Amino acid sequence: MMESSLVVQESELDRVRELTSIGAGHAATAFAQLVGRPCRMRVPTVRLLRAEAAGSAFVASSRDDERGPLCGVFFEVEGGLGGVIALLFPAPARDLLLRALAADAASREAAESALREVGNILISHAVSAMADTLGTRVLPSIPVLAMEDAASVLASLVALRGVGENALRIETEISDAEGEYRGLLVFVPDAACLERRSPAGRGPVRVRPMKR
Repeated sequence: MMESSLVVQESELDRVRELTSIGAGHAATAFAQLVGRPCRMRVPTVRLLRAEAAGSAFVASSRDDERGPLCGVFFEVEGGLGGVIALLFPAPARDLLLRALAADAASREAAESALREVGNILISHAVSAMADTLGTRVLPSIPVLAMEDAASVLASLVALRGVGENALRIETEISDAEGEYRGLLVFVPDAACLERRSPAGRGPVRVRPMKR
């Protein structure tokens, strides 16, 4: 069976990478204020995956703990920018964050509330910066929280948006210098987002889905 591919304008790859970088930079600033430590972001990684594999292994960092259980806060975005944007935390980072922000939350409800609030703050900063760059309105949905199985939730949300056979995923790590407080900012744009051409396109790039 032949492996399918998707032709994407190079200018569009640059566009969504730059937008994600701008959003992640603002999210990193907000994260630093929350945890009381300087935080930084890595250069975004762009991957093309089959839609059902949108939650498969992440490559934003060289560490392996994101291959275990992942917690995630998810938003669908509409308006001038459509797609799914998520903030994912490996379990050790999630637990450390909860100890810092919720004082060892005595209940699951308190922990979930704290994580939703973190997601709201960071994604709001990211989406606002992306919207300002585009000069348009971008409206995030009510957050969806997954305490452990975030990868599956991401794949389900992407599939529900009907992105087609393949999905472009842009991911970047946000962390403090020690790598203790860590999150992965992930953006999966809708196909319509990629179809909005930049004035100076630089030709198509044929991107093949990575194997799982």
